[in-house]
Amino acid sequence: MLQKNPVWHRCLLILFVSFYSLSAKSAIECEKCDIETIKVTQENISSLNFPMVKEFLCTLDETCQEDLEFTRWSNETLFDVVHNAPELFLKVLQFGGLKNQDFILSELESPVHSGINVPVIRNKVKQLDDKYMFKYDVLSALK
Repeated sequence: MLQKNPVWHRCLLILFVSFYSLSAKSAIECEKCDIETIKVTQENISSLNFPMVKEFLCTLDETCQEDLEFTRWSNETLFDVVHNAPELFLKVLQFGGLKNQDFILSELESPVHSGINVPVIRNKVKQLDDKYMFKYDVLSALK
């Protein structure tokens, strides 16, 4: 039936093109090293949502290391995000389509100052469900 019916071919083609364009649009495009994104994340630290955390994590990048203000503030904010919304953080790592998970994990290995209470943050992550793919990576990074 599918092979002989040109209408089905058109429908399948339209579906294929639609899904392809949606997946292309869903690829994360964000401004790297955007201090304004950190500011918004900090201002909303007690009411974060998936898009906010996704945008924040997306802006983190190795190329930002030259900007000391960004590097320090983004590291502090990363720990604040994990502390205040550990499950949301793991969801974004797993389902957010990010390409910088390794960099994020490396940032978790190096808190910018000793005032960050890593054991408390680690305990919060440890208590979460094992269904999150990055849970043990995050725990390993939070030594």
